[in-house]
Amino acid sequence: MFYGQKKICAKMCEWLCKASLFGLFFLYASYGYGEDLADVQIDISQPVIYCDISSDRGLKKLELALKEGSLITYTWEIIIEEKRDYWLNKSIGSVQFSRQVVPDLLSRQWLLKDSNSGITSTTLSTHKAISFLARLKHFPIIDKSLLQPGTSYSIRVKLYVEEGEVSEHWWNAVTKFGKTVAVGSFTLP
Repeated sequence: MFYGQKKICAKMCEWLCKASLFGLFFLYASYGYGEDLADVQIDISQPVIYCDISSDRGLKKLELALKEGSLITYTWEIIIEEKRDYWLNKSIGSVQFSRQVVPDLLSRQWLLKDSNSGITSTTLSTHKAISFLARLKHFPIIDKSLLQPGTSYSIRVKLYVEEGEVSEHWWNAVTKFGKTVAVGSFTLP
């Protein structure tokens, strides 16, 4: 009798462990899909598809860090996928680029660096520096000729925020976790 109870207890413990691991997996998998996701405004009327994205996440912290003289890097990743009903979405491609604000404490201005275009500029306004990092206006994401008419596509925007010097080590690809900040979709006519 005691052996049978021990066996039942072992099965219950095994079931509880599996259920908790399963729950942790789904908690990790849904990380970043909160209610505070921004919308992606998509313009499909031109030969190149453009988007507008505004991330309001952590703006107070960002403003404080900039005023204290920290170097801030925003790395944006825009992922384009074809929506499929009965299978996983098909990856079409992704665009990754970074924007960096470098403080110059002597002149009290910020140097704005865009890795996508290579253009650098300066500003005296904290508001312009924050807007440069946290907002994308009329940003090209994909050529329309690469997509099929009548097909639905989704766009997921991930954001990686780094304070201080950015190090390019091999382990960054494994340990760097971005936060999904915006999700959008469109269908080509």
